[in-house]
Amino acid sequence: MSEQKFLEGKVALITGAGSDGFGRRMAKAFASKGSDLVLNDINEEGLKESKKIIQQQYNVKIKTIKADISDSGQVKNMAKEVFDTFDNIFLLINNAGIDGGLYSSLKAKEKVYDSVMGVNLKGAWNVTKSFFRNMKRQRQFKPVRGKIINIASCAGTQNGLNPLIGIYSASKAGLIAFTKLWALELGSSDITVNAISPGVFLTPIYNNDPKLIRQFLDSRNVKLPIDKIGDPDWVADIALFLASPQANYITGQNIILDGGMTISINKF
Repeated sequence: MSEQKFLEGKVALITGAGSDGFGRRMAKAFASKGSDLVLNDINEEGLKESKKIIQQQYNVKIKTIKADISDSGQVKNMAKEVFDTFDNIFLLINNAGIDGGLYSSLKAKEKVYDSVMGVNLKGAWNVTKSFFRNMKRQRQFKPVRGKIINIASCAGTQNGLNPLIGIYSASKAGLIAFTKLWALELGSSDITVNAISPGVFLTPIYNNDPKLIRQFLDSRNVKLPIDKIGDPDWVADIALFLASPQANYITGQNIILDGGMTISINKF
């Protein structure tokens, strides 16, 4: 296996891969290094589009699965479907997320809480529970049997907490906590677990509209030290590093990728 194809023979499962955000960009990055893919979303048309785009560039096997990860039954069925097709999941990317709209945590309705926590936190928990045992048995991969990457958010960190998206912030803080807990639980099985916490990026969560992002930053009186809106490819680059052999000794970490946003917030 060449250095250029270090993921050849390894399969990546990516949730929330049905739109042109982090999920699709990570899928393309992994495919460029030889990884076969399982793409999950509730958006079936988006999944078809992701598969089409990637297969136009890379000769890899891609399976798409429509499933609601907040539903444990659907996730268990997804796991069965995955292992009917592939013999491993080396990379598990908990990327699916929703923001639930602009509500303070104490004014949000219960249905907003349930939906945001259901996807962002319970969903990641459901998926990880359904796949970690198989990862532990993947002795063909050395020195690491599998890697879990959670896409969290600066909104889940101390300096990034945002009252306008209170439930979302809490869900991402929980995902960062799960990252550290799972790293402790799975380290002895040679599985690494890390998180990436993006700041403001041009993704569907902002309707791919840079004006909305600028309005958000202005509302918090924040000027980014690196005054650029994030490109989703930059998150894919960090995920690719974490997937690489160079990151085999990194676990339990939350990599903040925010152009300095959180240190800007801290000074006010």
